[in-house]
Amino acid sequence: MAVLFLLNVTALPVPYMGVVKPFLVLMPVYYWAVYRPTLMPPALCFIVGILLDMISGTALGVNAISFVLVQMIVRDQRRFLMAQPYITTWAVFSFVVGGVALLQWGLYGLVDMVWGPLMPVMVAAAMTVFLFPVITLFLILTHRLLPS
Repeated sequence: MAVLFLLNVTALPVPYMGVVKPFLVLMPVYYWAVYRPTLMPPALCFIVGILLDMISGTALGVNAISFVLVQMIVRDQRRFLMAQPYITTWAVFSFVVGGVALLQWGLYGLVDMVWGPLMPVMVAAAMTVFLFPVITLFLILTHRLLPS
């Protein structure tokens, strides 16, 4: 998660779109909420979100709220998700990312009283969804190394 946190602070320039940041920290929050919720309690999600907001210079609390909501909602559905094939878990993650993207876009708009274009937010969400299988490989390897 620390590596993804550092990568999330950097921005990827996308032609004609400006700077787009995929939701990299959201991936381990989701993954650990499903497979090891004790490793990612809501308090840790909140702290990581606040730190991400402070370091990236965004509105304080937006990522914290997003991470805590995702952790709590996904943790409640973990029995369902654990019984599903990976493609279903990935599909649910797609909906979660879309919801987080719209939530953050709306919260940033409320803070600034200006709603920016929605396209960069959706591109960041799409990038996150497509990067999820790659990042999940590393999370699965980490999960296997941890004691049970």
